[in-house]
Order: sequence, then structure tokens, then C-alpha cells
Amino acid sequence: MSVKSVHGRELTWFPSKAFGQNYLINEGVIRKIVDIVSDHPGHVVEIGPGPGALTQELLARGFSVTGIELHRETAAALREKFAGEARFALVEADAAETDFYTLLRSPNDVVLGNLPYCVASRILFQLFRTGRSAARWVLMFQREVAMRITASPKSRDYGQLSIVSQLASSPSMVFHVSPGSFFPAPEVVSTVVAFRPFAEADLPWDDFSAWLTRVFSLRRKQMGRILATLAPGIDAARLAAACGFDLKQRPEELPAPVHWRLFCEVFP
Repeated sequence: MSVKSVHGRELTWFPSKAFGQNYLINEGVIRKIVDIVSDHPGHVVEIGPGPGALTQELLARGFSVTGIELHRETAAALREKFAGEARFALVEADAAETDFYTLLRSPNDVVLGNLPYCVASRILFQLFRTGRSAARWVLMFQREVAMRITASPKSRDYGQLSIVSQLASSPSMVFHVSPGSFFPAPEVVSTVVAFRPFAEADLPWDDFSAWLTRVFSLRRKQMGRILATLAPGIDAARLAAACGFDLKQRPEELPAPVHWRLFCEVFP
């Protein structure tokens, strides 16, 4: 039995909480998202197409689309909906474990997606690792996550996710999306973030992120005490001079490049 008509098509399953399925149904928002990538006509890698509303708008505007969908029933529905559409391909896989380099065809490609909140950060880190050759990523997150991604030093939202995001790309919030734009409606406001990835930023993302996690777990302390705890025996004054910060500063006061230089000094 169908549970909802989404863009004129009856779903035969109820969106899964486990898969973080909140389908975008607001046609105005769909058009605004596609407008963002309209200056990159060509190929789009779409994360989690769901019932295919964004996919359909992309195809209508002349894009070719490779969708990544893990949910079995959704994938079957997408294959049926776009059967015979030569510009649509589907990969049944977990986007958090997908090698995006194998799907991106040219430097003009775009990665686009309404990310499941439960795995949004994991997917973003996978893009840091394997998706930086794209021209742009346009991704939707829970608003609080978007604020952390784009936060500046000295703000309360600034932390590990801000630093890694801003070393891998240039992110900016584009617009917010109300809960009523989805089915089922989430309990939070969503935000579309546009990223311009840095193809040359080839960092040891996992090791660097692990280090930042340790540093920001002590964020109330000054950097001098943090280094004494995390890197005992190291010449903290020399490190501070080499990296350009004061040992009395706290982690949220250091810009992203300074955190990276510090990591390289601690782990040469």
C-alpha cells in the first residue's frame, strides 16, 4: 500500500529513519538547488536521490546524473522511474564508503545531495578524501552542522569540522530550508551549503581529524597546557613561534592553516 504521493508518484515504502530518509518535496527549493549548479552544465553525482525529484529536475535541465543510493526499495523505484533514460545511471552503494574519484568524469562535475543527517559528516569526510576533483559540492545538512562547517575562528561553532572543511574547500551557506519542505518533516531546519573543493589539498584527513578531536576535547584550556598534555616533552614555545600562535590562546582562536602547521610540527 502506498504511503505518500511524492511528485506524482506513489511510494510503496515508508521513508526509513535508519537510512535518514527525509525526501525533499518542495519544488521551489528543488529549483533553487539546481540553479546553484546551472553554471556547471554536464555531469552530476547525486547522493541519495530518494524518489528522484532532484534527479528529474537535473535531467530536465540537460544534466547527466549518476545517483548513489543504498536503500534497496528506493534504488528499485529509481531504476523503474528512469528506465530508458540514457543520461541516468545508478550505483547501489554507501556514499560514506564510495570512492568518488571513480564516478567523477571531469573537473566540471558537481556532487549534489540532500544528505541523511545521521551520516552527513561521514559522507563529507569521504568527499574530502576522494571527491576534491569536482568543481563544486552542493550539499544539504542540518543547520547546526552547516554552521559548524562555515564557522570562523573565535566563534562557538568553530572546531574540528570547520577546520577540516576549510582546508579541503571553500564552503558557504546558501539558504535555509524549513522542515515542511520534506516528507516526512524533520524536527530541524536544514541548510544548503556550497563548497568549492581544493583539488590540491591532499592531507592525511583521518590522522589530522583525530588530532583535532583530541585538541578540541580540551578546548577550555590554553594551547600551552594542551601541548603539555598531548605532546609532553615537545618544545611548545618553539612550536608556537614556528606556527604563529600564542601559547595562551585556546584552540578556537587558531585559524585552520595554523592548526595544520601545528599538526605537521608535532607529527613531522
